[in-house]
Amino acid sequence: MSNGVPDPGRRQLLTWLWRLPVVAAVAGAGYALFEGRRVLLGKLPAVQAPRFAAREPVTVAPIGEFAQPWDAVTFELAGQPALALRLPEAVAGGLSVGSVHLAAFSRTCTHQGCTVSLNRDIEAIAFAFNYRTDTPELVCPCHLSVFSPSDGGRAVSGPAVQPLPRVELELEAEDVLAVGIEEAV
Repeated sequence: MSNGVPDPGRRQLLTWLWRLPVVAAVAGAGYALFEGRRVLLGKLPAVQAPRFAAREPVTVAPIGEFAQPWDAVTFELAGQPALALRLPEAVAGGLSVGSVHLAAFSRTCTHQGCTVSLNRDIEAIAFAFNYRTDTPELVCPCHLSVFSPSDGGRAVSGPAVQPLPRVELELEAEDVLAVGIEEAV
């Protein structure tokens, strides 16, 4: 306003400027809806017939170390942290020897690469990871992803959408060996 006369250019600029926060809010809400849908509904299932890429065999443990369901042993395969555990039932890509059902998974979270671990405390999983289950789960403490070993390592909660890669196991005499890792599909 100069000498009491309103500046029409300034008025037009102010008319357009109020729209910027509205556009930003709508764009942010749209992105949040897209990302929320992807994280909540876009979890990929574990494939039923995994393909494994061979690695130099590594001795995990004697089969006797898997005496009870949910007994677990951590190890490294080709420099990558992994975990082998005994499950109550057979799982695709696992190893069954009589009534002993084993499965092994990479411990590298598929969300952002943190190290996952086996959590046997069902109430702690419900409280800390906001996921109600009746079995132990593999959990990532960084961003609170939860993976189900009973379902082939499928991501069941949190921001991760891809399952954990499975590790191929073999039995040689009384030793469990890790011999390969699941290839990405």
